[in-house]
Amino acid sequence: MNTKQSKIAVLAILTLMIGMNVMSMAQSRFGIRGGLNASNVSFDNLPNRSERFSYHLGFFADVPVLSNFMSMQPELSYSVKGAAFEYLNERRKLNLQYVDFLLPVAFHLSSIDIQVGPFASFLASTPDYTVFDENRVVIDAFKKYDVGLTAGLSYNFNNFLFGIRYNQGFVDVTKDSSRPLLGSGKNAVGQASIGYKF
Repeated sequence: MNTKQSKIAVLAILTLMIGMNVMSMAQSRFGIRGGLNASNVSFDNLPNRSERFSYHLGFFADVPVLSNFMSMQPELSYSVKGAAFEYLNERRKLNLQYVDFLLPVAFHLSSIDIQVGPFASFLASTPDYTVFDENRVVIDAFKKYDVGLTAGLSYNFNNFLFGIRYNQGFVDVTKDSSRPLLGSGKNAVGQASIGYKF
């Protein structure tokens, strides 16, 4: 093992020890949350585009950083996103099913939490896009990942929480094969949820 590798190993062990010590002192809590999604994707060429209503469901932790003021709230959730559109007076849905990992910092103001932080998403489904005018299908039309920023508010009542948040993606999720048809598009999701902390 060379000097660089030794330094990395020592740093990793120290980080792990500090992390374990912090976790052992912290009064961490865990919970579940789920609720309504109102999602859209900013495709300029999607006909009569509008919000698509669906749902999200996930698990989260609340790990104190500064007692009674700030905590980390990592969350892993399943979230159905996409957009609605109309073709020949028929409402259709673009179905994008994601696994989201959110890492917001929460600031506690009495019973209200203010949350902000990054998220990363993995596209679990393999949706295609039907090109109606040309009567064909673009296979595997969307990128498998997204990253962005989440921000929201939660009201805590005993072990329950009621929250709203907005997740804005930063990645153009269209692949090269679908961009000439749909244009560039980024995910945007508004969420209203209820949860329970154990």
